[in-house]
Amino acid sequence: MKKLLAIILAAILSLALVSAFAEKAPEEYTGSLTIYSPHDADPLNAGVAGFEAKYPNVKVEVVADGTGNLLNRIAAEAAAPMADVLWGGGADSLAAYKNYFQAYKPSCIDLIDSALYDPEFFWIGESPLPMVFLVNTDLVAEADIPETWKDLADPKWAGKIAFADPASSGSAFTQLCTIFMIYGEASDDYKAGWDVVRSMVPNLVVQSGSSGAHKNVDSGEYPIGITLEKAAIQYDTSDAGHLKIVYPKDGTSAVPDGVAIVKDCPNLELAQLFVEYVLSAECQTAQNADYGRRPIRSDVTPKGLPELSSFPIMTYNFDYAASNKADIVDTWKDVITE
Repeated sequence: MKKLLAIILAAILSLALVSAFAEKAPEEYTGSLTIYSPHDADPLNAGVAGFEAKYPNVKVEVVADGTGNLLNRIAAEAAAPMADVLWGGGADSLAAYKNYFQAYKPSCIDLIDSALYDPEFFWIGESPLPMVFLVNTDLVAEADIPETWKDLADPKWAGKIAFADPASSGSAFTQLCTIFMIYGEASDDYKAGWDVVRSMVPNLVVQSGSSGAHKNVDSGEYPIGITLEKAAIQYDTSDAGHLKIVYPKDGTSAVPDGVAIVKDCPNLELAQLFVEYVLSAECQTAQNADYGRRPIRSDVTPKGLPELSSFPIMTYNFDYAASNKADIVDTWKDVITE
């Protein structure tokens, strides 16, 4: 009997988490909600504008900052939350702060690979994000273009590789974890991988924000940047352009950006509505077409991007990254000051 009751309660909870928004017309939603987001301005503003156009009586306020800063802010505001939704940031970073989010199971969950969302629905992936090198071919000869992470440790690149700060940038944190996870083992806290990171440090120029790792390569300030595919794809990387995207031959990660509802947020219904919109085929298609972002849904085919199967994807240890985030950041701080 107890087992049956547990099953019934679990079913009720599952149903409660699933959207029932089809019951209301778009104009019936009113009020405002606050979105925290580390996304670049153009896709962020376009997504918000699309939401407001669809729900004309809802006003969205946006607070833009780095993932780490926004997560720390959400934690600091936990007693009186100001944000309703965090849109963006690597899922490994969101997983480390899942206690500050509340579960929500979107209506399209069956169209998303189970590896790309939290099993308890505290965060949902909204776009897989391969990590790449962006190379300025005006400054780097074809024969010298790095092909692997270890290539970035070559002394000839001393002070020439733009890299965001993993202490404040969610994407840089994922890039850091990607490097040491490729070359190390969890059993000894990825010691060999951290040795590779150390060998790269003299070549890295830490940027104050994630955008510096691609914008400053485009401008010619640095010849190489470590960045996200979604950022690199915004530039002219054709044969006629001066930039080239490199997918590391020794493997890269494709950790998704996530979307999550803040625990005890002021506007829960609208927060759920926004999550549904971000994951909708409408928004996913537009973000791919206009900003080169990879769709998370299996029913939306990416345009203008190579298939994920065309380059090696490493196995990313989500649990380790989430459980050890503070220690990883502390180790990074120690490494760059050694």
